[in-house]
Amino acid sequence: MDGRPGILAQLARAVVDEDSETPLPLRLCRTYVAVVDADGGAITLAYTQPERVTLCATNATADRLEDLQEVLGEGPGRDAFTSGQIVEAGLVGEQTQRWPMFAKAARSAIGEVTLYAFPMRSGSEIIGVLSVYQAARRPLQQERADAQFLADAVGAAIVRDSGSRADLSSESWMVRDKIHQATGMVVAQLAISPEDALALIRAYAFSEDMGLGSLAIEVIERRRNFSLDNDAPGNERT
Repeated sequence: MDGRPGILAQLARAVVDEDSETPLPLRLCRTYVAVVDADGGAITLAYTQPERVTLCATNATADRLEDLQEVLGEGPGRDAFTSGQIVEAGLVGEQTQRWPMFAKAARSAIGEVTLYAFPMRSGSEIIGVLSVYQAARRPLQQERADAQFLADAVGAAIVRDSGSRADLSSESWMVRDKIHQATGMVVAQLAISPEDALALIRAYAFSEDMGLGSLAIEVIERRRNFSLDNDAPGNERT
């Protein structure tokens, strides 16, 4: 079976073969990674919006790449979401000028990798990005148009499957909820806008090489306080 029907058949077979207890987005992402011959991948919805959430990552490297893009506010995933186009990033040469902070941080944390970011569409709407990476640069196993077609199929499956909606309310949304809660606490501590509070949290997370979720937990548990009052609990770390 050749062409796009064959690609969809591969997706269907692999999803069925995976443990049904594994959340559907992760099964779809793992299958996509295998079909295009990547080393890992992640699915993130609403990439540049306040409700942004990474549904799944196949390994720690893919998760770190997504987190760096959220913390730094730049990277191939964000560009793919806003442009609706496939974005490839080798993170060397001119790529370092396009995303200087992300390229430097990614190479420092992970080493040189090649990333491909595919916008996921549901109808005419871009709902998120399916990103994959390769530690050793090599051609993708699928033509770009077919890889994009498959990314759109994954997006449609996530949006339309009722089980995946339950997945969205689990760990991924719990992390996002903690970030929102921490943002509200920083708003109260500094009397600033939510946008400025989130930007400040991102800056602290980057400066201390932490994930946003980890820093948010410290804020919620009052182990981290952004108040300008040096006597406030938790300010011994700020």
